Amino acid sequence: MDVIKVFTEEPAELEALAPDLDPDARGRAAPERSLEALLSLPNAAYARAYLAGTVLGPERRVGLTALRDPAAWTHPLRAWAGGREWSAAVGGPRQKLPAEDIARVLHRPGAHGPVAALAIGPVPPGALAEVVGDRREHVGALRALLDAGCAVLFPEPAHDGHDWSLFAPAPLAAPLVRAFRQRPGTARCLTAPIRRVRGEHRFYLEQWALDALPEGVEEI
Repeated sequence: MDVIKVFTEEPAELEALAPDLDPDARGRAAPERSLEALLSLPNAAYARAYLAGTVLGPERRVGLTALRDPAAWTHPLRAWAGGREWSAAVGGPRQKLPAEDIARVLHRPGAHGPVAALAIGPVPPGALAEVVGDRREHVGALRALLDAGCAVLFPEPAHDGHDWSLFAPAPLAAPLVRAFRQRPGTARCLTAPIRRVRGEHRFYLEQWALDALPEGVEEI
């Protein structure tokens, strides 16, 4: 069984630019300054989502890109993005993605060069390359992309592939959930606020509570 997890936060606590939902990232030192303070602007409404996945069964695999039916999550992401332009930062330089390549890059972000970030929307010259690297050190570049109307995705290492984190300049949860309600295939999909799934036990809730979901977690 494939299980998709859509964890959201808005307004986003963007001091958590590092992949704090990745259980393997636990124990890292906290940043010396508050990224939330740097990113908080008057009337700013940034949002973020963390998209993860697990294959349950005898050959358990963990990672969104490890799911057996990638269309179950690439199709909703593309539907949410609508007809906006996609770009990739591959080793730094920006490359526009043809429509036929978007699902492939989402599913295998390292297959044809190390994809460090994706952008959805019109990207100012050079702006996408500037977010590559330690996100704690590139707060201004990410904020510039969000303020220009772009959504930005980062591949996050998982045990058997990658998850994806998504930052957006406007409310994200409701339209993203609507898109995932229309997913093809038979994968089950869970959604919850990020604050509900902090900690390894809660992050992997599908492995112990799939048939009795905790408060705040919804199946869509």
